[in-house]
Amino acid sequence: MYIGTNWILLLVRIVLASVLTHYGWAKIRDPSSNARDFAEMGFKPGMLWGTLIAGVEFFGGLAILVGLWGELAAALFGFQMMVGTFWKLKIGKPFSDYSYDLQLFVICLVVMSQGTGALTLKAFPGYIFLRWDVAAASFLAAFLFAALSRPHAKISQQTAN
Repeated sequence: MYIGTNWILLLVRIVLASVLTHYGWAKIRDPSSNARDFAEMGFKPGMLWGTLIAGVEFFGGLAILVGLWGELAAALFGFQMMVGTFWKLKIGKPFSDYSYDLQLFVICLVVMSQGTGALTLKAFPGYIFLRWDVAAASFLAAFLFAALSRPHAKISQQTAN
């Protein structure tokens, strides 16, 4: 008797949702600090980008946890992880700093392609994002977001040290 795929996907969903809500809650609790962080990273206006990211992480994490359009939330968070990876590459972070983003991105791909598993409230057809044209456009958009950011001098100095 084997463990069914739906139960494994439920575990994947719970782990991904835990990560998202954990990091999203810190951003939701202190939106002005979060906005400053995003502005320093070069994503201006910081309040706009910080609020969007906080919402994707916290509310997307809750959606994934309960299985309510979790595939859509995974697609949004996966895009965020692509931007984060490119941004960290841009400022010269080592592999150990962006490998976590890559792992979360791949988990998002699993949820998008396979669904959220057992005890899902309402599925979203996440596979619609897994077309080559959509993937290429997302890749290019994530690259441009990161490339066009203008990190504050403090961020660049921290990277140099």
